[in-house]
Amino acid sequence: MGYELHIIIAFTILSLVVGAAWVGGYLDTYQSKAQEVVLDKMGENKASYGLKSAITGQRVTENEDANKLQDEVGNDAGGTIGKGGIGEGIGDTLSKGL
Repeated sequence: MGYELHIIIAFTILSLVVGAAWVGGYLDTYQSKAQEVVLDKMGENKASYGLKSAITGQRVTENEDANKLQDEVGNDAGGTIGKGGIGEGIGDTLSKGL
């Protein structure tokens, strides 16, 4: 029974330390690097992902055809400055500033 209690106490202390570091901003550089790695695996960068989210995030109308068009425009715009797009250099430069 004592062993389990030690694990619970250690986990609680670790959770508090990580939570305090996160709130205090000490993990921001690691979070930024993790975002870059995940987006790179998806073939995106911060700028292209943000652009897609901005365009496709809120629906202009409830019309299904308009929604499809909005999604296509968002994906095309994001793909242009994403990994492998013709504006990849621009997207990478913008991503470094984000």
